Amino acid sequence: MSSKRERHILNSRIRDRIAGDWLTPSQQIVVETLRKFDAPPHRVVNIYGQEGTGKSFVGWYLEREGYATYGSYAKIPQPTLPRLLLDDAESGKQATRSLRPLLEKLGIKQIILLTRRRVDESAMPAFELLCTADDLAHFAANLYRHFNLVLPEGSFTNFHTALSHLT
Repeated sequence: MSSKRERHILNSRIRDRIAGDWLTPSQQIVVETLRKFDAPPHRVVNIYGQEGTGKSFVGWYLEREGYATYGSYAKIPQPTLPRLLLDDAESGKQATRSLRPLLEKLGIKQIILLTRRRVDESAMPAFELLCTADDLAHFAANLYRHFNLVLPEGSFTNFHTALSHLT
């Protein structure tokens, strides 16, 4: 995709069609593992991974499934679901500890933080999201199946670089 606008439009189209079959194998593992940590004492959990591994996508999916309200760490939304998922969250111990009072204030069960680096708190459950060759192949198949888009041959390291090579 040549422009930022075209990538934004495609992201919106993907977000509109999110369903379980879009989840890559690595994303499925993270979602299944996350659901096992759905009760106290796991009030704040962390999904982390490099840029382009699909963290935001997992957040969109969890919101679509009615599992968590998706929002930005910079502008925390009013949750409408029992869990709050915050994208682009800070990974420092102090920043994450400051979120704990929100659980009671907002009356929610859990906060899920999406970060690029693992949160610096050893007691917090953290799940690394990877982007493997199998994940990229699954993503490419979905792009073709849903949008008739073909990823060019190449060795991409994440979903962002793969999308940037669409013509």
